[in-house]
Amino acid sequence: MTRGHLLALLAAVAVVLAGCGGEGSTINDQMRQGDQKGYVAGDGTIQVLAPEERETVITLEGTTLEDEAWSSQDHLGEVVVVNVWGSWCGPCVEEAPDLEEVATEFAEAGEPVQFIGVNSRDSVPSALAFQQKYDVSYPSLQDDGGRTRAQLQGLAVATPTTMVLDGQGRLAARVSGPVEASTLRGLVEDVLKSESAR
Repeated sequence: MTRGHLLALLAAVAVVLAGCGGEGSTINDQMRQGDQKGYVAGDGTIQVLAPEERETVITLEGTTLEDEAWSSQDHLGEVVVVNVWGSWCGPCVEEAPDLEEVATEFAEAGEPVQFIGVNSRDSVPSALAFQQKYDVSYPSLQDDGGRTRAQLQGLAVATPTTMVLDGQGRLAARVSGPVEASTLRGLVEDVLKSESAR
């Protein structure tokens, strides 16, 4: 290969790498930028798994913001909705009324659905103030230095992330980013139907 060909090849590689490495183009890039370093925004991706595709079992346990023990093992047989949030997260503020609306609907209908939050990177007073301000009725777990969130097996990189677990604790659906009430309602209803069909 001549020197000219080698230089042309190197220039082409540099252009490709520059295009791939734009600001915020990877999760690692996002985590190193801005005032909220370590924060990754969700892109609204929705993942839905049919019952035969559900292989990931999530066991979530910890201490609520009110200092009470909570475990997903106590809710086997129920659909569990897990929402990762933070009071500092704009999209979390946006989705809070939608989550509460759906949680209230299923509770009032007597459906076997349990909502649990996982508060990320907040002090307990800040998180409790958020819950009070937005009338959040369901409990949230303290993240305990990231240990609680780690139980989600890397499936909740973005904040917010909402996960729907079936009655066996298996991941059935996941939304990366803020979720609207109609979307969440549909996801939960579909999992309830798949549970009753077992």
